[in-house]
Amino acid sequence: MKILKIILISLGLLVLVAIGLFFGSIWYYSWQDSKFYDIEIPEGENYQKPTEYLNNKQLDSLKNLAVDSERIEIIGTGYDGYDFYMWHKPTEMGEIYIKAFELTKNQRLSEWKLTNRTKNLISELSDDYKLFTGRTVIDEGTFEKYYPARFELWFKSEKDGAEKKLTEKSYLIDGWDR
Repeated sequence: MKILKIILISLGLLVLVAIGLFFGSIWYYSWQDSKFYDIEIPEGENYQKPTEYLNNKQLDSLKNLAVDSERIEIIGTGYDGYDFYMWHKPTEMGEIYIKAFELTKNQRLSEWKLTNRTKNLISELSDDYKLFTGRTVIDEGTFEKYYPARFELWFKSEKDGAEKKLTEKSYLIDGWDR
């Protein structure tokens, strides 16, 4: 009987810990996201939201776009995630990827996820600009609570590991509710 009591108390404590962790994580992520709810958009700046989606014809036009410099275009929403279109002239082996920052505090956004899900290996050199793509969500923030973000296209050299920022573009984005 004493062993049964100990087992039941232990199980009860485990259930309470699991419930505490569950609700604690919900509270923690809600608190983290709330930092992005009321960000003031700097005066005099005219940021645009990314286009939410492209139909097949628009997507083909984007893929066939002729560019003459590094460029970033972002399509999507916080709810469905963002598609990243990156143009780069591969003159050196390495990788390109996106970094993002909330503009008013220069806080890095979804660092691991964004870098790794937009990473493209440069395995073939070219004299022309090539299109590279990536897709992910931005964790910070919540649906339809927009804040300004700067997206930067970076190149990391295979030869010496040096990183170099190629270009940047700013948008009003919303985050993804977990």
